[in-house]
Amino acid sequence: MKRNKFLTVALLAIGATLFGSFMGAGVKLLSDDLHPIIICFYRCLMGLIIITPFVARNNFKALQTDNMRLQIFRALINIISMICWFSAIGMMHFEKATALGFTTPLFTTVLAVLILGEVIRFHRTAALLLGFVGILIIIRPGYMPFEFGTILMLIASFSFSFVLIFVKKLSATDSSLTIIFYHLLYMTPAFFILSFFYWESINLSQLIVFILMGASGLLSHWCLAQAFKMSDTTFVMPLQFTKLIWASLIGLFIFSEQPDIWTWIGGVIIFISVVYITYREAFKKKGTLKPIQVDRATIN
Repeated sequence: MKRNKFLTVALLAIGATLFGSFMGAGVKLLSDDLHPIIICFYRCLMGLIIITPFVARNNFKALQTDNMRLQIFRALINIISMICWFSAIGMMHFEKATALGFTTPLFTTVLAVLILGEVIRFHRTAALLLGFVGILIIIRPGYMPFEFGTILMLIASFSFSFVLIFVKKLSATDSSLTIIFYHLLYMTPAFFILSFFYWESINLSQLIVFILMGASGLLSHWCLAQAFKMSDTTFVMPLQFTKLIWASLIGLFIFSEQPDIWTWIGGVIIFISVVYITYREAFKKKGTLKPIQVDRATIN
């Protein structure tokens, strides 16, 4: 029975990374024809349409929140993050963008110290430094041309770290459904207004891709939430590395991108540091039920 539970959790965690990769692939697929802000708008709109029936199912109880101001502020920050993230995916190799996306927990750890007043000691400091070494290996400044997409991806990861800090505060009182719904509810009209400056009509095939993106994002969130509910973060977290595997396969077979050994080396180093930080945080919070959410697909 225990073995079946671990297998189920593993399949859910890996499924979360697969669906998250599908959503990112959809962004890259659409980037050749549509402006990133248009992609952001339709992504949020489709997500909002898909999630609304789930909110209505419980007589809209998910609309109850005591943190409306924080919900709005979190959505505003995520607008910046999503624009940078979607723009970067369109400019970079999918594999490299995914590897740099692993940096979000590193930035979140730093912000937790600065904003939440958490104490960081030698072990986590060493893990952070190791993670930033991994970033340098991926981007190789001075050896490789510094891509604008790299800058955008790091801005996306850094700004999304603020979002995770806000989600951490919101999750103390609000359900995941409430947090996601308000996130989409506020971002959709904001992107609609911004899209006026870049408006482009979409065709049927693009609409289908947007629908699949919205479904993939919600499935990714559901799978990871279920995995966290059934098992410890320390078991689920290492499986998040499969996202780099999916990204490499998608990049190779869909976008004809050759895998880069340095991206893999840097990605492995970053992920090792993230896993270690996760284990240290889980050890520190031993006996609590608070999961450590680190995958942006769970939020977007």
